[in-house]
Amino acid sequence: MTRFLVAPRIETARLVLRELRADDFDAVHRLWTDPENVRFVGGKPSTPSQSWRRVINSAGMWPILNYGYWALDETESDQFIGLVGFADFKRDEPAGFSGDPEIGYVIDKRVHGRGYGREAMTACMDWMDRNHPGRRTICMIEPENIASLKLAERLGYQIYREDDFEGVPVLLLECI
Repeated sequence: MTRFLVAPRIETARLVLRELRADDFDAVHRLWTDPENVRFVGGKPSTPSQSWRRVINSAGMWPILNYGYWALDETESDQFIGLVGFADFKRDEPAGFSGDPEIGYVIDKRVHGRGYGREAMTACMDWMDRNHPGRRTICMIEPENIASLKLAERLGYQIYREDDFEGVPVLLLECI
């Protein structure tokens, strides 16, 4: 199996998925401080320290897990528009959720509605299938996050349980 010390570059028709760099900090911080972008991802804007940890954690997953997060750039504008990929956050709850790659995506509200989430996550899922064949992947979505639920469904995810995470109702989904 190929070892990935950094995120491999993936190009789609309209996007570039690439490794995170230190100079992505300002863009990551802007993304994670916009209340609309974080509404269903904890709901609270990040501090600069939390945003920096996101950059470090996202990049640091690759040599440890052999998967992780990509920075997402729009090809046309050459602008950073989000983070997409997989993680294992070793969540304390819900029970049985950790251990499998968990998909995640946060895409800037200014480009919502263009199909970038589906395009980026399809590329991520294809990469996972090629490099970690047969792996179950999971996700956790708040029931009110209709757009993410529709995207997960289009990617092949199915709800296997309703639960609670840090006091918030969530749906747990899997793709096998």
